[in-house]
Amino acid sequence: MSRESDSSQPRGRAVWPIALGIGVIAIGAGALALSGTFSGTPTANGSTSATPSPSTTPATEPPESPTPAASADDDVLAGLEFDALQEVHLDELRDFIAWLDEHDAEGFVGEVGWDNAGDAEWTTLGEYWYLLAEQEGLWTTGWAAGTAWPLDYRLLIYGEAGSGSLDTGSPQGDIIERLEAERTGDSPARHGVNVAGLDFGTNEDFSNVNLGELGGKFQAEPLESYAWLADRGIDLVRLPVRWERLQPELDGPLDADHVALVTAQLDAAAAAGIDVILDLHNYGSYVTQWGASLVGSEWLTTQQFTDFWLDLADTWGEHPAIAGWGLMNEPNNLGAEDAGSPALLWERVSQEAVTALREAGDEHLILVAGYDWSSLAKWRSNHPTGWISDPADNFRYEAHHYWDSFGAGSYDLSYAEELAALTGG
Repeated sequence: MSRESDSSQPRGRAVWPIALGIGVIAIGAGALALSGTFSGTPTANGSTSATPSPSTTPATEPPESPTPAASADDDVLAGLEFDALQEVHLDELRDFIAWLDEHDAEGFVGEVGWDNAGDAEWTTLGEYWYLLAEQEGLWTTGWAAGTAWPLDYRLLIYGEAGSGSLDTGSPQGDIIERLEAERTGDSPARHGVNVAGLDFGTNEDFSNVNLGELGGKFQAEPLESYAWLADRGIDLVRLPVRWERLQPELDGPLDADHVALVTAQLDAAAAAGIDVILDLHNYGSYVTQWGASLVGSEWLTTQQFTDFWLDLADTWGEHPAIAGWGLMNEPNNLGAEDAGSPALLWERVSQEAVTALREAGDEHLILVAGYDWSSLAKWRSNHPTGWISDPADNFRYEAHHYWDSFGAGSYDLSYAEELAALTGG
């Protein structure tokens, strides 16, 4: 969830920083040791221009995996002791799960992860986190996989820049693969990865009239990557796409070339047996040459948002790879308009989109993001109650979870420093 800043003034009430949403990676206590370390940060537009870092081995091996409880009714983490940082973030996850139970709803964590550069303590927390998510039936997609990332990107699950295929794995990938391999047929949980690239290049002068060039500002994942992921046991992918590239003129037709580009990704996923969540990676806005128009405002109406989703459903609703629609990645900084608060405005906008899709006959799973960057840690304060009414009863609330001090996925501090900052040590 690394956020790029921009001086553009949105055409709504709030200032919206044009952002490239990049998350981070989870790795497991019982997973294999890292074969390589990723240091530094991604380039601003997700390009592959960074200088590769040599592969290294972590100084310490991850601790032994906890043993899951004997029965599904038991707490999988029962009897384990946690440090303060583990307690905080596991409690955040537990509270999201409790909120879902209170509102008889299902959940999806669309982005989760941590610094993959070496601290074994992050690995331990990741292992515990995934075991709890599995027990509670959450769907998850870790951030991120793809060949467009620079080699020194620390938060990579699968990928190697410039290789033309994913090539390498990570401890987070090991956790996901293990959970998928060990799952029994009656488990509702699913775990996969984000495959990023089509959403890159949205900083600086990006707009609907300056979309960037394919292979430069943004990249399409090589199609063979889906077969590679399937060979690793991955059968769920969240595929981020940009509204501006799919519909360069609001209320206009979808761009045939970009539709073909996305369709090729979906075809490759279907051939590999991978289900895809199509994720609208737009942060609650549509960027024009005059700035970012905020959804729910007079410059980007709810009707335009729902009409766009009806176009997407009409285009790909029958595609065998589509498992669900991700309505909007990390909505934030919206105006309150007449809704009373930005979060309530988003609740209204997202409900109208769900209603429109159902009235049009679409029955796919719909992933409804939470307001305020979809923060799992702030979920209950942003959304005291559930808000989606779905006649098809086929939706999940989507949260994102990062464990650094700002919840942004930057992981500028080591685990020890984060723990000390939390405890005052």
